[in-house]
Parts: sequence; C-alpha cells; structure tokens
Amino acid sequence: MAHYLLSSKSKTLSLKHIFRLSEDEAFKLLKANRWGNPDNVCDVCCPHCGIRHNAYFLTSRKRWCCKHCQRYFYITTNTAFAFHKLPFVDILAAILLFANEVKGISAITMSRHLNISYKTAFVLCHKLREALFKTRDLTPMQGEIHEDGAWINFTLRKTNYHKNRSKQRDSKTKFPKFRPTKRCIISLNQHASNDETLWGSNRTIVAMDYSESANTVLALNHQFVKQGSDIMCDENPAYNGLDFHYNKWAVNHQEAFSAKGINNNLAESFNARFRDLHRGVHHKCDNKYALHYANQAAFMSDNRQKSNGDLFSDILKRCLWVLPLREWVGYWQGNHRTQELIGMTAFSSEEISQSYFKNLNERMKYEQELLAA
Repeated sequence: MAHYLLSSKSKTLSLKHIFRLSEDEAFKLLKANRWGNPDNVCDVCCPHCGIRHNAYFLTSRKRWCCKHCQRYFYITTNTAFAFHKLPFVDILAAILLFANEVKGISAITMSRHLNISYKTAFVLCHKLREALFKTRDLTPMQGEIHEDGAWINFTLRKTNYHKNRSKQRDSKTKFPKFRPTKRCIISLNQHASNDETLWGSNRTIVAMDYSESANTVLALNHQFVKQGSDIMCDENPAYNGLDFHYNKWAVNHQEAFSAKGINNNLAESFNARFRDLHRGVHHKCDNKYALHYANQAAFMSDNRQKSNGDLFSDILKRCLWVLPLREWVGYWQGNHRTQELIGMTAFSSEEISQSYFKNLNERMKYEQELLAA
C-alpha cells in the first residue's frame, strides 16, 4: 500500500492555483472563510460589536462600516493578519507552503519562495504557528496515552585541542557539558483506537519544562487525561505518581523497545518527527518559541491523513478566527516575546484564545440557518 502523501487524495490544492488568483479573488476567498457567503460582500459580522448584518462597503478601500457601532473594519481586522502589508495572494501562498511541508518550512525558504525579506517571512511563519498554538484542542484525552520527553538545545560543541593531544585524550573521557538552555519537550499522544482511517495517534498535547519533572507530568495528566486511562511510558521516575489515578504501564528501554505489547512508540514517533523539524529543517530555535515549533509538529502529525487543501482551509480559518497576536502584530515596534512557556504556563488563559471557539459556534449556527432557509 502506497504512502498517503504519494496518493492523489493528498494533493487537492496547487500552489499555481493560488498565484493565479487576483487580489479581488483572494479577498473573496478570505471573506468566504471568515464570514461565509462570498457572493454578497456586504453580509459580514462586525468584529467590534459582533452583530451580523449588511454593512456599508467601500469598494475602493475594501473597508466596511458597521451600521450599529459606526466603526470601520477590514477583512483582517481582529485576526492574526491585522495591520498586514503583504498582498492577500502572498499570505494565502504562505499558508499553503506552510501546510505542504510536513516537516516544517524555514523562514529563509519562505522568503525565497515569496521574494520577501527574511524578517517578514520569520514573522509570517510565527503568526501561523501562534494561531495553531492559540487554537489547540485541549479537551481531556482517554483510552491509551503514550508519554515521553525529548531534549532540545542541550549539547555543547567539543573543544578542539589539536595542538595538545593529551588534553584531547582527557576531554574524550569526560562527560559532555550541557548548555543552560537545555529544555525538555513532554508529549501526550492519544492512540486512535476507534478510528478505522487513522493508525497511530490522533491527538497530541505538548508542554515544555526544564526537565522531565514529576510535578509537570502529574499536572498535565490530571488536566488533560481522564482517570482510569492507560498510560504508556518508560521507567522514568517522573511517572511514578500516576499509579493512583491511572493504569500505568512502563517499559525498560535498556532491555527492549517493546515488552509484551507494552511500549510508548507513539511518543517516540512524535519525538522523531519533532527532531526532524527542529534539527533537520530549522537547525536551531530559541526556547521562547520552542513550544510553538513542537505544537506545529503535533498539528502536522495529528492531521497527517488530511489533504493539503483541507489543511490550508483549517489553518486559514484558525488565523482568521483568532484575535491579533500581541507578539507578532507589534513585532516591528519591538514588542517581542520575553519569556518562555514553562510547565503549565502554556495553558494559562492568556495563551488560550476563546475567539476561535466562539466564532466556530457562530459559523455553525449561520450554516444551519442557511440550510433551514
């Protein structure tokens, strides 16, 4: 059986189709994905007061005026692309390039594809990652959960004692030092037990900590895993506290990868995908954004059986349904992220956008009204 990416089902949208769009056609595509009804340009929902109606539309500036709150807004107002300067076609092409690369795309590659500066491509890629991060599915997992940790940014380059062979021999016997930037990416992978179309994991939640600590592992499982689930892990003592609420199954990797059907291969597979993205494509990443890269790897892993057209629509809607991203809308003015997302701080109310779920419910209600009419 051929790999899914080799089949025609995985290729439903071409980059040529995006670049052949005019700015007006790209505008209609954005309007259809945000508010629906692309044939009626006046049928919009005001992002300020939230009322859906036929607003006044100024064609020359592609701007609406709300009849209720009298405020002006654009197609990208209160979205991840607020205050954009790139053409709509370039933004759509960036989303498709982002979705096509299953192991991630670097900012330098994006800048060369779109003929934009590296800094612009860097910010654009991180806007997409931040939108995926803000709209994570954090509902509790259940069933069989595979857990493990992966280390990043930890090794130092060995000192070259080319002129002193005795020091060279001594350095080989010493344990290598670790960088102070050493971090651990902890992943929770839910096994797709009742899914006939998907083999392996179907949901992944990631977190980052200074080490694979018992406090973080316990807090993650209590918040995102239902009691009574089967936890598959290795013999790290950080998972010993899960015995009371869960059925913990540990495998000793020093003896075997799998012992009598007990393994955490789904977590190991995610670690391999994340290392391909982290070291193979980007080569390095700051710890301030490391969790966003890990969440991108989790998103691509969970949606590996979707076509690039479905991924394009999913990412586009997430970008249009989240609020403006503080770190990236004001990036040019120096408003950068200053701290890392350590432990459970990645799941605080500031890091979870409710706008996506609110607009999703509104969109479903609107589609039901259309069907009823």
